Amino acid sequence: MKHLFLSLFIVCLANCSVNPVTGKQDFVMISESQEIQMGRKYNAQILKQNPIYQDQSLQGYVQSIGESLAANSHRPNLVYRFTVLDSPDINAFALPGGYIYINRGLMAYLSSEEELAAVLGHEIGHVTARHSVRQYSQSQLMGVLSTAIEINSGRTAGNLANLASGALLSGYGRDMELEADDLGAQYIYQEGYSAQGMYEVLSVLKDQEIYSKKIAKQRGQEPKSYHGVFASHPSNDQRLQEVLNNVSVSYKQGVKNNNDIFLAKIEGMVFGDSEQSGVRRGDEFFHGSLDLFMSSPPTWEIINTPNTLVFSSPFGEAILQMTIEDLNYKESPEEYMKRFASDTYDDQILTINGFEAFTTKAIKSGRMTRMAVIFKQDQVFQFIGYLKNEETNLSQFDTNFLKIINSFRTLKEEEKKLAKPLRLSSYTVKKEDTYKSLALKSSIANDAEDQLRLINGDYPDKPLSIGRVIKIVQ
Repeated sequence: MKHLFLSLFIVCLANCSVNPVTGKQDFVMISESQEIQMGRKYNAQILKQNPIYQDQSLQGYVQSIGESLAANSHRPNLVYRFTVLDSPDINAFALPGGYIYINRGLMAYLSSEEELAAVLGHEIGHVTARHSVRQYSQSQLMGVLSTAIEINSGRTAGNLANLASGALLSGYGRDMELEADDLGAQYIYQEGYSAQGMYEVLSVLKDQEIYSKKIAKQRGQEPKSYHGVFASHPSNDQRLQEVLNNVSVSYKQGVKNNNDIFLAKIEGMVFGDSEQSGVRRGDEFFHGSLDLFMSSPPTWEIINTPNTLVFSSPFGEAILQMTIEDLNYKESPEEYMKRFASDTYDDQILTINGFEAFTTKAIKSGRMTRMAVIFKQDQVFQFIGYLKNEETNLSQFDTNFLKIINSFRTLKEEEKKLAKPLRLSSYTVKKEDTYKSLALKSSIANDAEDQLRLINGDYPDKPLSIGRVIKIVQ
């Protein structure tokens, strides 16, 4: 065992390299050329799974800002690629080697070019400090260590070490995130933006986290967060304030204010659901390419994910999921269902708005569920409805499950325009306007007032001022 740890120590020394940011030795197990190859490989996978947002002017705008920031960075020798992804998720991320992505979903909630620059600067910081490479190297070392421990001490110890390895890959820790904030603030400050832009972005993301917790509670789910390193609001975080104050004192700043350009660039940008994923409008769902309409009970929420359409009752007490598969056999809906479900009862052969269908009740994973399939051309639409609590009787929600399933039909001619996505638009506030009155006119599916406040940085209760230009959704 002593020889093993001596060997590992030698490996660590052999794989130390100078960090481009700190000038100190870092433990990394891959070279810069390998880092770039890794980024190139995963970039291809990202673009295969996530479509690029089809707006060349916006893509060029983001690329130009990113390139200017990267020129100030600690690794200006890299070719940086900045891509806007067609995703409603509020997120941005970086791969090794200079591949950086921002979702249109996040861009909708930014209010200035300075905030956009802060997001890109933060992600450049992750690249220049080689955060992903350092974490990858640590995980590789933990993998070697876990194998060694398993050989010498038995399976349990090895499994514990594997758990540690997994934790290293679960995301950047507070120190790395703060370092990326520090570096990003340096880069944007040197480019002429205020270091306060980093604080404004983190405030936007913190408000999103607060809102996410509220919605997750309503859905009975765990909240998500993009930059969840601040327990309190960024204005109360001493370490962050020290980082931003240090940048303001240490670096020379120019003057740049292109906020009007930013609002012009995102004018008409898709908000929320894309046309390809189908569009939610209140308690109705419209999908143009599938020629599909569905609706939910008024108090339920429709949740649109890449692979599943979810209908959720208040607080997530009952969930109905719809997925789509290719139909590969010439069989009836009942025959299809019986290949996947056993011990069914209350079987019903149906015709739903002209489509062959079948529904039943079945025990799945120890729970009573409502199941159904609907055949539409060469595709089968599969439904499974289940309850959050095993003690709840299915009959309490089964009527709503069946109501949703029976709403399945093709689009009416006048509904096809409703399958087009919602878009951002600039609006000058008038005397009589409030967020509540604007929300009543908005096409946002859920929590319109909160969403309008969030996209304009006024969450939870900041008032509007006459003459101010804000973003609305049409």
